[in-house]
Amino acid sequence: MQTTRIKIETIDRPYMTYDILSVLVKYELSVTWMEVYTYVVYIKLPKIDSNLWKTIKSEILEIPGVKSVTEIDLIDFEKREIEKKAILDLLPYGILLLDKEKKIKYINKFAAKTILMTDEHGAIDKSIWDFIPRKSLSSYIGSDLSFYDDIENIEIRLKNKSYLMDIYGLKTEEGAVFGYIFTMQDSGKISEIINLKRYDNPITFDDIIGSSAKHHQVIEQAKVFSQSDSPVLILGESGTGKELFARAIHNASLRSSKPFIPVNCAAVPDQLLESELFGYEEGAFTGAKKHGKTGIFEIANGGTIFLDEIGEMPPHLQAKLLRVLQESKIRKVGSNTFENINVKVITATNKNLYKMVEDGQFRLDLLYRINTFSLTVPPLRERREDINELIEHFIKIYSGKYGKKINGIAPQALKKLLAYNWPGNVRELQNVLERAIAFTKGNEIDAEDIVLNNLSVQNQINESMSLKSTLDEVERNIILNTLKHSSSIREAARTLQVTHTMLINRIKKYGIKNSEWRFQNE
Repeated sequence: MQTTRIKIETIDRPYMTYDILSVLVKYELSVTWMEVYTYVVYIKLPKIDSNLWKTIKSEILEIPGVKSVTEIDLIDFEKREIEKKAILDLLPYGILLLDKEKKIKYINKFAAKTILMTDEHGAIDKSIWDFIPRKSLSSYIGSDLSFYDDIENIEIRLKNKSYLMDIYGLKTEEGAVFGYIFTMQDSGKISEIINLKRYDNPITFDDIIGSSAKHHQVIEQAKVFSQSDSPVLILGESGTGKELFARAIHNASLRSSKPFIPVNCAAVPDQLLESELFGYEEGAFTGAKKHGKTGIFEIANGGTIFLDEIGEMPPHLQAKLLRVLQESKIRKVGSNTFENINVKVITATNKNLYKMVEDGQFRLDLLYRINTFSLTVPPLRERREDINELIEHFIKIYSGKYGKKINGIAPQALKKLLAYNWPGNVRELQNVLERAIAFTKGNEIDAEDIVLNNLSVQNQINESMSLKSTLDEVERNIILNTLKHSSSIREAARTLQVTHTMLINRIKKYGIKNSEWRFQNE
């Protein structure tokens, strides 16, 4: 049916709407929609003959307080509805809006076409139970067919496909439920999205910088290991790039299209690590999520899990990991059943695991199991010929980040970098160069731009100093150096990645005086 839409701008006075409607009633026109605001009225009605429209327009304009009468293409609420529908129809998962009686009042295109195998008209005003078996949600429904509570992450099967469903109640301010929102996502697609979004950094062996003989030897070993599903243990000092090698091994393997999930065993508290790795059942412990949790091993199924800092894994989890490696099965916390998994395990550590075995801190049988293939990443001091190449690589990255055009590095600055022992390895070199590029004023990194924290304090630290006083001295020097290269305390705090208040407290703690530095703009 063709329609006419009118926008009428008015002043704010009583009976304005009544007077406008009186004109339309006079010509026996039926209003199909009307939206009234303080200074504007929108009206939608059947198509009006052009001559009649001129008459009606002139009469409405004669009403006291009417400023203008305009024929428009769309009323604002229609624009909003079209925009919302367009957005919801673009979403790659299903959205359904139900009333209190569980009848579908809105459904987006994905839910209608892909999940329920119908169209919008075939679903509207139909009961949700016409499409979803009631028994699949029976655990969550009361005797009056109302849902007990909001429901998240339940899995149901429709037409031989698995979907992850959330159900949320629509409530009044008083808490009365007047409808529901259902969201439904294809479980298979979720796994793909996790892999693409969470692990969208496809590191290859070509991305690991270096041309030294030692570097090439390690790369060739790692390429061989990537073609096997057997566990790999990567050894090396902190900052040598052990995770880069783990990612490259995964991406060179037949598992490259599946998830790669890194876990830092030292960063997760002991009491949480087990549930993170293996998941848990509903009610497994106080505070457990209502429907349990999927563990990292289960999420990584078909792919690779990287256990960094494996030496920090507590003994009871070492035993559980050993069983996983032996039997390719996991058991969730609070469960009595085992689930089959197919995961390649790569581990890494900067510790001497054999010494830990002697001290009773690591299981010998687990060490044998994770050490089928062993890869030792050499420290930077043993491949100094790679430093030049790494410098060029990081200059390119951080010049772009800080919007600078750095042409290279001065001879004295390069000499300073080559002479350093690099206890923090490639990661430390990366941090030193980023700071140098951020602070340098020219187009070339000079020697004074290079700040090597260990060297800057070594002459001030004697062997009799305690660990605490040594660390305090290191922290004081880092803060002082950053202040010297900043234009304000706030800028220094941003560089150090601490709060402004925390930095001021540290300045007071270490008795750093204003006379010890001058800001750049002074």
